[in-house]
Amino acid sequence: MIDVIILLDQDNAEPAFANALALAFKVARIPLATANADQLADARVVILHSSLRRQSEVSLLASILPEERRKSDTIYVAPCSGRAGLVQAEALGIERIIPSFRPPGDIRTAVQSILNRDLAIHLAGRSPQVAKAIENGDVLYRQIGAAMRADRPLPPEILDATTRAISEATRREGLGGWLDAVKLHHSGTCRHMLSVAGNGSAFGQFLGLHDTDIAMITETCLLHDVGKLFIPITVLEKDGPLSDGEKRLINTHPARGAFALQRGGRSAVEVIQAVRDHHEFLDGSGYPNGIGGSSIGPLTRIVTIADIYSALTEERSYKAAMSPRQALAIMSEMKSKLDARLFTAFRSMVLAPVFTTKRGEQGEGDGVMMPCLKSGRHPLDRANREDAA
Repeated sequence: MIDVIILLDQDNAEPAFANALALAFKVARIPLATANADQLADARVVILHSSLRRQSEVSLLASILPEERRKSDTIYVAPCSGRAGLVQAEALGIERIIPSFRPPGDIRTAVQSILNRDLAIHLAGRSPQVAKAIENGDVLYRQIGAAMRADRPLPPEILDATTRAISEATRREGLGGWLDAVKLHHSGTCRHMLSVAGNGSAFGQFLGLHDTDIAMITETCLLHDVGKLFIPITVLEKDGPLSDGEKRLINTHPARGAFALQRGGRSAVEVIQAVRDHHEFLDGSGYPNGIGGSSIGPLTRIVTIADIYSALTEERSYKAAMSPRQALAIMSEMKSKLDARLFTAFRSMVLAPVFTTKRGEQGEGDGVMMPCLKSGRHPLDRANREDAA
């Protein structure tokens, strides 16, 4: 399903706002004269950019777009200052009307309000902790995108709030409940961000890590794909396999993300390194720099495991979601690439039904953990526990 479909008439050139929307949403553009009901049913939001001078097009729109959707999911963007199109749009029952002189940001805001309304409806039956974390994540996703494209620093308040909210949601409601709620978000890219963050946060809790380390894992997972926000959404959420050129473009995201975070000046060095290296493998077969072994820190190793597991278990337009056991089986064949001790612990977490359904107990250790990730110490080394002596 696509986010936005833009209906165009033959009297007007393609509007500039179409490209602006395509930076943030999955957008399709079709001529109004050839549109059909199936195409409109596949879109969450319909934008009508037409002078509506032809009665045949007005009648067609009335027949292929139900009245309820015209009222709730449709935006009329006037292509000119004339009154005729506005009158026709009102007669069709379209309530969201944006004059031609309004900036593209107003159109994006109108689209987002429709998507947010649908998200709020889906979250109505979820716990307050889960709903708050998803809503924070949605705001963070949009603010990060805007900051990256404008070359501004990340918004620290919403990043910190989202980090705390996800940790609280997974701690109180269990990982399974969190991942089920994440599926409700309309954006595949945002779903992946929230899924990785939930898996990473829950893993830190399972390991019994210090709250400082859990927060660092969760924040890094939220930011691990920030470089993808420089890549068109049509490539990121493409239906079907990527071309070689598109794969090369995707593979630039770790370095681009790390560079953007470094320029922003607000992210910890360890977070930036993990964003840059989360596709590197211990055997040196990863990208972008082919590093391996001790050059890959423990924070990166955790994020990599959470990222791979999330990608395998998420449904995509071109593949079905794998079951947890199927994903773990594939990851178990990556022994030379992943940290064996961390993967063994992660596997134990995933297969522990009690942990995924309610508040997890301290998992892999018997002492109180001291912060270890900032200093580069492995979280499973006993020396990191206060009672190790």
